[in-house]
Amino acid sequence: MKLLIPTLALMFSVLVTPVRASTDSLNQEINELYDTFVESYFALDPEPLESLYSPDACLMGVSDESEFIRGREAITKAINKWFEKVRKRDATIKIDFRVIERQHEGAVVTDAGYYLIRYTPNQASEQPSSEFAGKFVMSFKRGADGNWYIFMDSANRSKPELFYAASAEPGLYFSNPSEIMQAELPKK
Repeated sequence: MKLLIPTLALMFSVLVTPVRASTDSLNQEINELYDTFVESYFALDPEPLESLYSPDACLMGVSDESEFIRGREAITKAINKWFEKVRKRDATIKIDFRVIERQHEGAVVTDAGYYLIRYTPNQASEQPSSEFAGKFVMSFKRGADGNWYIFMDSANRSKPELFYAASAEPGLYFSNPSEIMQAELPKK
């Protein structure tokens, strides 16, 4: 019996370690997509976002008046339309995410969490910054090229307090509140 317990412990650690390493790698791959999202929004550049969506992606926006947006090009066009409005106002936007749940099944990963968008107008406007938040569910699938792509993206509005109150989950994307406030950097 004394030999059985260490042997079982060793076998268990050997079985668990590759799964953990695999989970860590998966988390890193998916989390990097959020980094691209954040950078694209702050740069008001939809091009990096286009590479995140699958050709057959479907987006459900937060507006109760809009239809589903289908296809990579249509999604990019819709996002760029919003970015263009922000650019015309010489403003900035910053988006951040707090993923609270990640489900992985085969070649599909589904995340649920909160997002926060901070809008910072041009200083000359003397208007204050504003923020809005919501909940999201985003599903990713691994493409034939081995990369992960968003194929379902849905969001709705919620109170910013829900974003700020969300707890970090080990290995999942979780923005830092001090980074959000840095969206108010002066325009170059």
